[in-house]
Amino acid sequence: MKQDFPKIGPTVTMFVPYDCNNACPFCVNKKEYRDTSSFDLQRCYRSLDLMHRIFPHNDIVLTGGEPLAKLEALQDILDHIEEGHHIYINTTLPVAEDQRIEDVAAVLNKYKDRISCINVSRHLKHYVKECPDEMFDLLEFRHRINCVVFEDAKEESTKEKLIAFLDRFKGHEIQLRANYSFLNLENVFDSDNDNLFKLISEICEYKYPLEKERFRTGFVFEREGSKITYHKTLPFAKVDGIVGDIIIRQTGRIYDDWNEYGHELNVNDLVDQQYK
Repeated sequence: MKQDFPKIGPTVTMFVPYDCNNACPFCVNKKEYRDTSSFDLQRCYRSLDLMHRIFPHNDIVLTGGEPLAKLEALQDILDHIEEGHHIYINTTLPVAEDQRIEDVAAVLNKYKDRISCINVSRHLKHYVKECPDEMFDLLEFRHRINCVVFEDAKEESTKEKLIAFLDRFKGHEIQLRANYSFLNLENVFDSDNDNLFKLISEICEYKYPLEKERFRTGFVFEREGSKITYHKTLPFAKVDGIVGDIIIRQTGRIYDDWNEYGHELNVNDLVDQQYK
């Protein structure tokens, strides 16, 4: 059984130090994977160990790239992470031509007591080769379908696509996300002028708002028994000097924010920083 403990400290997100074969046009991390010459899994492990000593009860997110692009490497990473952390995996849930969905599910299910949730990217438009939807029924732990809505919410075609998408994944937990490239401090908490919020409200039953954080907010809906969350987050996680996410890059170096927003941290920075 998973340990139940309060999260203490910032979320630590690790970019896996190997590339995927995808070329998703919206991927904000892809440019960091163009040159893999400095990637080093052992340095990533040293950074994870350091984070564990400082923050033994924080959340750890594995992302990329594609964490499932190398199943053996992913298992090694999961085995390395110390007990006491909630582990989340962001993935497109790929299945190679020489694999069966049952085999991939079996590997993931080995860690069902360690993985808190696997966030699977699916969008209104197909950008990658997707595994059969039957794969989700094989997973023995929490999973969530994660959809960034890039389409114009005012278009009738977007409404039709969104309804079809929700019908496709009926019975599963779904997270709809605003296009983060358009979000800033002025509009991230605004729902009155949010066309996507209005569209979701038309086709789903609004339940309640999630607690606001400095750089993200969310709203919970329901549709035909499915929990639908609408999530809005800034493309950066450091606001007014307070850090929400710590990033371990593919090189093993530690940064205080995402992509071009982040700066390298040293041990004294980690002690002095304020965290959400």
